[in-house]
Amino acid sequence: MNLYAEELLLEDELLTRELARKEFKEFVPYVNTRYKMKRFHEVTADHLQLFALGQIKKLMITMPPQHGKSEQSTRSLPCFLFGRNPDSKGAILSFSADKARKFSREVQHRLSSERYRNLFPNVRLATAKDENAVRTQAEFDIVGYLGSLKAVGRRGPLTGNPLDWVVLDDLFKDNIEAQSSQLREQTWDWIETVVETRLHNDSQMLYVTTRWHEEDPSGRFLDRDGYFSEENPDGWVLLNFQALKTEEHAVWYDTREPGEALWPEKHSRRRMETIRKNTPTTFNALYQGDPKPNEELIIFSDWIEIDEWPAHVLVSFYGIDFGYTNDPTAATAIGRYGQNLYLDEMFYETGLTNQDIIQWFYATGMNPVIETICDKAEPKSIEELSRGFYDKPKEKQYKGLNAKGCDKGPGSVNAGISKLKEFKVHVTRRSRNLLKEKKNYTWKMSGGKATNEPIDKWNHGIDGVRAAVFTVYGKPLPVGGQVTRPPGKKPMSL
Repeated sequence: MNLYAEELLLEDELLTRELARKEFKEFVPYVNTRYKMKRFHEVTADHLQLFALGQIKKLMITMPPQHGKSEQSTRSLPCFLFGRNPDSKGAILSFSADKARKFSREVQHRLSSERYRNLFPNVRLATAKDENAVRTQAEFDIVGYLGSLKAVGRRGPLTGNPLDWVVLDDLFKDNIEAQSSQLREQTWDWIETVVETRLHNDSQMLYVTTRWHEEDPSGRFLDRDGYFSEENPDGWVLLNFQALKTEEHAVWYDTREPGEALWPEKHSRRRMETIRKNTPTTFNALYQGDPKPNEELIIFSDWIEIDEWPAHVLVSFYGIDFGYTNDPTAATAIGRYGQNLYLDEMFYETGLTNQDIIQWFYATGMNPVIETICDKAEPKSIEELSRGFYDKPKEKQYKGLNAKGCDKGPGSVNAGISKLKEFKVHVTRRSRNLLKEKKNYTWKMSGGKATNEPIDKWNHGIDGVRAAVFTVYGKPLPVGGQVTRPPGKKPMSL
């Protein structure tokens, strides 16, 4: 190679380096020479560039599994941020400490690479001679600067100085974790009481994830903060890349035709359609970023949400489903007007004793004279509710409830579902937990098709309602049968 050619190569290399220092889209393939960007990766890189410039404070990126979301956001972006500002303090958070520390090792490997030093030679990690600098898998410092990074698993501690930026990468390991209401609540509590307490006015949050559930952290963030706009500058900028583009998902950053796969070279349209056919609910959540049950699977999809309980409707009876261990005890007021049923959630609490249930009954204004239908499998609880109790510290007598066991036996669950479907059901807007259950209570799938067996979850309040309605109004009508009248006993109001 002659001198002129060498000079051209050097000039080209220097120009490439200059671009890589300024543009995140150029930085990623420069440091990781094996990385090849697709169109959606370029869109992601453009938004991460704006994040690095401080023009986006809250960025959420949702995409299907195995589509390369962590390569840019969690392995490359921290390196770029330290290059631009070695004094910045950041954190990588994931579903476990092991996963977060693995990301930390990968970040450190890139920071120590020759190609990274070509771009940012002043950014270096501690060696044996740097006694005052930290370098572990869980935490490291940028030598000579104030910058640092912590790698923490879900519900882990975040002590020390405030953070300038946080990368959250998949806070749930799998569907089992995501479907646990207790774990979802614990995770959200950790975000609000640990993670966000380490932020300041100018701090930034990046959340990259696969969607699992309507109330996963992504859903909670969007419900609480909303979407970014001029009117809502504290909202989230959302990038949601569907595995298969739909007509409804009309967003400027996704120019695919409907039905086109996101990354056909890796995950073909045929493969995606097979997954959608076999597990439609899972596909909607993980692959489309739309975690809601398939409408065809929802058992009570026609329930109507109303603002409040109608004044002309009296409470006919209550339905109670007892909680076990971490499950809630759910109590619902039920009223009937013709073929319309009205439901109002009275309480939905975990860890209640039978005495607690009686106290909640009175505290929420429920009428102890009205019949309360309970799970007959708990005769001791029914007896204690009926007896009432004397509260010694308060010197107060709580009268017992008009509690009785429900009709229960083989096939009673499906029979109760069928009975409920004979009515037009209305649910008050304040019945938050009951409405959540309604959205998620579905038929089980087998071979890609719905069975006639309901899932045994998302049914605490619904179980109480179903059993009570079945007990009071009897077996479901045969096809073509006549509607029976409600019991002759006049219902009482609260």
